[in-house]
Amino acid sequence: MKKILAMLLIGGSVSAFAGNAYIDADVGVNTSWSELGLGVDAGYMFNKYVGLEGGFTYSPGSSYNYGWGSYSSNYYMLDGAVKGVLPLTEQFSLFGKLGIAFNNYTTTYTCSNGNPGCGNGWDGSWTGSNTGVLFGGGAQFNLSRQWSLHVEDYTSTGDNPNFFMFGGQYNF
Repeated sequence: MKKILAMLLIGGSVSAFAGNAYIDADVGVNTSWSELGLGVDAGYMFNKYVGLEGGFTYSPGSSYNYGWGSYSSNYYMLDGAVKGVLPLTEQFSLFGKLGIAFNNYTTTYTCSNGNPGCGNGWDGSWTGSNTGVLFGGGAQFNLSRQWSLHVEDYTSTGDNPNFFMFGGQYNF
């Protein structure tokens, strides 16, 4: 009997925890470079107003082939944020995010032999990273208790791109 009671308590605890957890996926534009942006987030809402969220954003950047060689770049960001929600109705709410972001860039230049620009600092690759303050906001439309759609705009301080994203969220 004690084992059954323990299993019921553990199951109820897991259900209560999962009831406030969510995941979402986003697609949009890196407005700084006019390139594709992709993102995923996972979070936990402590109540209907405040939660914590962790995310990953990726932008494949640019890729060009010139007569003298090629150029490519990409960007990714890992972030953790406090999410504040202002529910206006059961179906519609506004939200804001404030946190920390770890940003990384990679750029590669390749020159063709015989080009006067080759060998003058244009060959090779460059990787850089920085840490900034993440901030952003958006609006969410609840389709049901489990599913919602949202639009959001966010960036990180420093020399980092801005993202305008559309996405869907699943609440456990």
